[in-house]
Amino acid sequence: MIKKKEVSLSLYNPKISVEYELPTEQLEFSGMPQDIIKRDVENPLKHLVIIHARDEAAGFLELDESEDRKKYSNNPDALLLRGFSVNPKFQGRGIATGSIYALQDFIRIEFPDFNEVVLGVNARNKPAKRLFEKAGFEDTGRRFMRTSGEQIVMSMRIEKQHKA
Repeated sequence: MIKKKEVSLSLYNPKISVEYELPTEQLEFSGMPQDIIKRDVENPLKHLVIIHARDEAAGFLELDESEDRKKYSNNPDALLLRGFSVNPKFQGRGIATGSIYALQDFIRIEFPDFNEVVLGVNARNKPAKRLFEKAGFEDTGRRFMRTSGEQIVMSMRIEKQHKA
């Protein structure tokens, strides 16, 4: 098991490989990191993030500040979390949970103008919904349909650090 403090996040660096294949049952809910990178690496509104566990690249996510986030929140200071996945060889070791816990500090440092993270989780993806709830996301009550099914919109406030 990997401890939460052993999981960190960094902005995408092309020198760090995040190429891995997700099992078919996970592809229904998330894209392949290499496909997302290829599509969005040049887009200044889409921020590619590498998940590290004990200094190894263990996963990937994207923080999106494009117009897409308006489907999920009316807050102009919200980021949309999407494309979240953990390399199968690292799954089941607490890395997904640790990465969501690391997200608060990462956003405070890298994106200080944002105060909320929103996401859509497929209603059938119960393990992911539990993970996000455990790490501090709340169900907003908002729903919408995608081709893969009903999406549950979840939100997590990014609390600003107060200086003593």
